[in-house]
Amino acid sequence: MSRLSTGWISIHPLQRTWRLHISEKNTPYTLLMRKRLRLQFGNWKKTLLITHKRPSPYAIKAKIRIRSSKNRHTIGPLIGILTVAGGGRFRGVRSNFIDIIETGRRKGALVYVVPIENIDWKSKTVQGYLFHSKERRWIKERLPLPHVLYNRIPNRMFEDQEHVKAALEQLSTMRNLTLYNPQFFNKQQLYAALQRDTDITPYLPQTVMFTSKALLYQMLSSYPFVYIKPVNGMAGKGIYRVQKTTDGGYLAQYQERDDTVGKRFSSKEEVWTYLAPLIKQDYVIQQGIDLATFEDKLFDVRLLAQKNGRGEWGVTGAGVRLAGSGKITTHVPRGGSIQPPEEIFMNAFPHIAPNRLLALVRRMALRIARSLEKEWHTLGEVSMDIGIDKNMRIWFIEANAKPGKFDEPHIRKLSLQRIVEYAQHQANFIEVGEY
Repeated sequence: MSRLSTGWISIHPLQRTWRLHISEKNTPYTLLMRKRLRLQFGNWKKTLLITHKRPSPYAIKAKIRIRSSKNRHTIGPLIGILTVAGGGRFRGVRSNFIDIIETGRRKGALVYVVPIENIDWKSKTVQGYLFHSKERRWIKERLPLPHVLYNRIPNRMFEDQEHVKAALEQLSTMRNLTLYNPQFFNKQQLYAALQRDTDITPYLPQTVMFTSKALLYQMLSSYPFVYIKPVNGMAGKGIYRVQKTTDGGYLAQYQERDDTVGKRFSSKEEVWTYLAPLIKQDYVIQQGIDLATFEDKLFDVRLLAQKNGRGEWGVTGAGVRLAGSGKITTHVPRGGSIQPPEEIFMNAFPHIAPNRLLALVRRMALRIARSLEKEWHTLGEVSMDIGIDKNMRIWFIEANAKPGKFDEPHIRKLSLQRIVEYAQHQANFIEVGEY
């Protein structure tokens, strides 16, 4: 039977000396009596000097958990933020990486950046990057492949490179290493997966691949308006909205930076002639939802669902994304804004308590997260956009397997904690009943 205790690990940025700082409280006697702890992860070996002193403020340090079984001790979890090399050291949003590292430092995990190209597959080590909090700089260090790899490869272009795909495949099959999350979602695959779940299909707008003129005509005949979206699009880029007008014609709209551009056509044939040269990549065409509005502006709900320290799904937070005046999407980079749900819901749906409506949306989001996990088994977090139409019907709109930063401070703080707690769970560095 193993037990967990807590200490601190520190690494001297120049001498690269590793120390384990422990106190008498809750630390096993067999560890208290030692002066050194020998660690081995694969071919990576390190001797930690054991001390009862506090870590130096000039060291790289993190709170760490110590697993003890009889006279054997190890530390963890070691969490790697997986990315690709480039940009001087590695690619990705470094401020986000630092936030994850600092959260691990406080909650009990040593977190470092792992560029795929820096992995030595033979020795199962990596030239990774530690962050020196006091000096605000990155330190390159030979480190073991961690217990958990948190996939933050920054975009599809890098993810589609052959050496990256091969590495992800190899990492996913390694023993004593857990890789989460999966690749970016593809809208076609995302909706295909959800359409197989009969519990979810009532929430899905009709969404099909945009493959022909006949399909465009059919969708325009079936719905007052449709959205045409790139399969691998992000942040509202490349989206077209086509709607019928009262004079029997059609209006096609898209957003160009902060401006909404509209073009009018007298027939479906003219719409096709206009769109066909523009649709050069894979697109889906989707039933338009008559979303509820606030002050004549569209809105939807952005939620973040994550697994916690018990490995269970929960909603970390939710906020309204309110479209700019005259905008066709609610994306903040396209002129949208972030709003608390209560005021928006009270105005748009005065006959239902805001908390009750938000509870219905959250419940649906959890059902979708569990459904997506059946298709992408390594999924540990997902953000999603949920729409509510003017009849108060709830609709699934979009999901992202690699959520960006939520700007609401309380959601951001809890989201970082969940990343570390779920990694602790995956690596078995959590006490029974802790969460």
